[in-house]
Amino acid sequence: MKRIISPLSKPLQPILSTFLILMTLLMGACGNAATTEETHDFQALSKEMQTRKLPLLLAFRADYCTYCRQLESEYLIPMLKSPDYNERIIIRSFSLGEVETITDFNGDTVDADVFAAKHGATLTPTLVFLDSTGKAVAEPLLGYNSPDFYGAYLESAIDTAHAAVQ
Repeated sequence: MKRIISPLSKPLQPILSTFLILMTLLMGACGNAATTEETHDFQALSKEMQTRKLPLLLAFRADYCTYCRQLESEYLIPMLKSPDYNERIIIRSFSLGEVETITDFNGDTVDADVFAAKHGATLTPTLVFLDSTGKAVAEPLLGYNSPDFYGAYLESAIDTAHAAVQ
């Protein structure tokens, strides 16, 4: 069988090669997108919270949860990048199903599912607002299905949590 080569094939090869390389790099960059910092040692985090006199926004999430990814990209990651929040709240995430045990605020090793249930994280995403002892200092935000009023609820919870630890 005779192979037919288009006269355009040769001139397009460098362009196609460059395009494929750029797409590969772009896909790698998308895979490494910023995320919230994961934490499993709440005793160490408690010390940071005490030193900085700041509350914790703990986002309970799951890898399979599309609403979790949407909440992170629309709110949590922009908040992490904004200097406005650096002196108001510490933001961390906790992926349900990722680890079996964690170190709680008292330094005890506890089952991760028990820790999540203690903080009311029975669905994802759930945002809880805690002081350095692990006590809730604002109402949790359960779920995320509409960005319409979520920002106002989030700001209110952050203000309440921040005032509670000052």
